[in-house]
Amino acid sequence: MKRLLALLAATVMVAAACGSSDNGGGSASGDCPVGALANASGPVELVMWETFTGQPLRTMQELVEEYNATQDKVTVRMENQGVGYEEIQRKFNTAIASKTLGGLVVLEDTQTQFMADSGVIVPAQVCAEADNYDLNQFQQVVRNFYSVDNALQPAGSNLSTGVMYFNRDHLEQAGLNPDAPPQTLAELKDAALAIQTAGITQKPFVMVLQPWFIEHWLTGVGTAIVNNNNGREALATESTFDNPQTLELYNWLKEMNDLGLLNAVPGTEGQVDHYFAMALEQASITIETSTAISTINAVLEGTLDPAEVGLDADSLPAIDINVDVAPYPGLTGPGQVQAGGGAFYIPNTNSPEVIAAAWDFMKWFNTPATQAKWMIGATYNAWNTQAANEPSLQQWEQTTRPGRWLTVAVDEIDNLDPNFPGPLIGPYTETREAIRKSLDELLLAGKSPAEVVASANSAINTALQRYDDENF
Repeated sequence: MKRLLALLAATVMVAAACGSSDNGGGSASGDCPVGALANASGPVELVMWETFTGQPLRTMQELVEEYNATQDKVTVRMENQGVGYEEIQRKFNTAIASKTLGGLVVLEDTQTQFMADSGVIVPAQVCAEADNYDLNQFQQVVRNFYSVDNALQPAGSNLSTGVMYFNRDHLEQAGLNPDAPPQTLAELKDAALAIQTAGITQKPFVMVLQPWFIEHWLTGVGTAIVNNNNGREALATESTFDNPQTLELYNWLKEMNDLGLLNAVPGTEGQVDHYFAMALEQASITIETSTAISTINAVLEGTLDPAEVGLDADSLPAIDINVDVAPYPGLTGPGQVQAGGGAFYIPNTNSPEVIAAAWDFMKWFNTPATQAKWMIGATYNAWNTQAANEPSLQQWEQTTRPGRWLTVAVDEIDNLDPNFPGPLIGPYTETREAIRKSLDELLLAGKSPAEVVASANSAINTALQRYDDENF
């Protein structure tokens, strides 16, 4: 394999809050002026706020060029708003008061409840009903994941989930079968112990302390972290994070740390140390988003310019690593995850023509042919189920390395429970910060699992109560 800068670049690429007594603003009320383009005097400019880098950026640029060239009603212009979802969310929140939002905004999957309650978006459900547009073409679990009060909020999705990246050579050198990598956390511990015992890497499992990993593990075994069926039946008002499954998970993390099998990397914005550990063969296994596949493969094939992701190739050592992808190892089985990624929202603060332009572009973006191109180029899962019938996508999945890798994430999403897609939380940012702090305290400060889980549970309760009381 060629030089693997992607294990660093992927992080740069992917590093990329109004409540009520029920699930509030998610109802399919309001207007969506789907016919407003007919009254426009000329092409309508649609500004898309985004944070794409690497292969997703390149692919979206190509798709925007294609859309602009195939019709004369709308001109889409991409406008970068930073290097990650946290940065673009801050800019979005700041721009609400001044009503200077882009015509289309790509935000993290955590913002569904807030966006519904904010009153500043046109739910996709409203546009679909106004346009007699069939939403059944989209995967049920993803529609449920992004819905509030049975109303779909975003008009599109950058669909991804968690997978495991591992060094095939390291498993083989430890006497393990690289074609049968660990499927559970217990098996991951055994594999890491075998690798460590064989003297291959000192701390075989490197993990950046991101709270979404915890959410995936818990959702994967049907465990809610907030009340009201994980916020799906009514607005979440109480934390259920302190539960037996969370304690089991934190005890596993502590054991891995105590045995010296875990290299715990702080989950700071733009963190790259876990990628360096893998790329320099100081670690053998990590978990990360499936979105990283496109950039990893592009560097393996020598088709990615490191400058595209802000890297100086001359400052990095030559790297040759035999990496592969497997299902996310769960508490009780493989592929126990939840949906994730980003979502395309249509703000209602712009003119009717701009709102109609956003809806028109998203309808085009959501066609099977375009979804297939998005999947092939950016390695985001298609949320239009009909994309699977596209010959180009079928061939790509069957004949290429990134296609084979991404089918792991596709299978994981396909096997999710539509009735339990993941949490719906108003103060999701504060919730994740509480979980992030608990991981830091457990693995970097040496506190006990029971102590840090209880503390996180209390912090989440405080955030939920404030959101419910203050309607924000």
